[in-house]
Amino acid sequence: MKRYPFKYAIALLALLHFSCSKEKLSSDSIFVDSKIDKNELDLYIENKYVKPYNVSIVYKYVDGESDMNYNLSPANYQSAVRMTKLFTYLGIEPYDKITGSTGFIRSYFPKLLTYIGSPAYRNNGTMVLGTAEGGRKITMYNLNALNDQTASDIEFLNFYYFHTIHHEFAHILNQTKDFPRTFNAISGATYVADAWNTEFNDNTAPAAGFISAYAAKEASEDFVEVYSYYITLTPAQWQARLNRGGTAGRAILEAKLNIVKTYFMSVWKIDMDVLRDDILERQAKLPTLDQTSLN
Repeated sequence: MKRYPFKYAIALLALLHFSCSKEKLSSDSIFVDSKIDKNELDLYIENKYVKPYNVSIVYKYVDGESDMNYNLSPANYQSAVRMTKLFTYLGIEPYDKITGSTGFIRSYFPKLLTYIGSPAYRNNGTMVLGTAEGGRKITMYNLNALNDQTASDIEFLNFYYFHTIHHEFAHILNQTKDFPRTFNAISGATYVADAWNTEFNDNTAPAAGFISAYAAKEASEDFVEVYSYYITLTPAQWQARLNRGGTAGRAILEAKLNIVKTYFMSVWKIDMDVLRDDILERQAKLPTLDQTSLN
């Protein structure tokens, strides 16, 4: 009697072995990715950004590409189209023209541009206009404020978007090839870190030698603020900021501008005056720029 269970066990194992040896596994995965059709904007981004510049744009809300510290909402489609067209015109093509090719943007510009529809606010009440992450990504906020009226208002566009884009791009260039430490010594101990928004505003900052209140945070911010304001403001607007500084503030700002211009010319072969002239010419043509057709 004790031998029957052993016989049954052997028979069962033999049956299992036979069944397993006859089973053929399919090479087809049971997990099939759903096909997502590309719309006009997707195709425009692929042809105008990904292929020539190796730059992708995420205009739909993606948790992993958004800062969960803020209460954010996605960019609407129409605003995303406008920004994508404007960014080509005001943010990329000026660098193509002054450097002579698409290679500069392809080599140094972040590989990912992310759109967020709503503003992002810090705990101190200040608005985040844009952020850069490790030279890989730039995030633009408040895109849903871009509409028929604001899309041709260059002061609005510069304040919310393009000053920030040039500011963050300059950071990335500085991280690639650092600017001279002599710049830091000009304002030295007068930087105020996170107190910049309580110590200064844009009207009072020039008297202390800062082109903006935010420039008073630290030397690296100061450097890129000088750059981004200079190439997006008209000569008259730039001079108006210098005039707010009085004799002492103007002298400091002119010394800083000289170092910034020398850095961009010697390191990147970019003449900031030539770059500014092209950007200003493009700004003047904004009313005739088609911002809604993707062609």
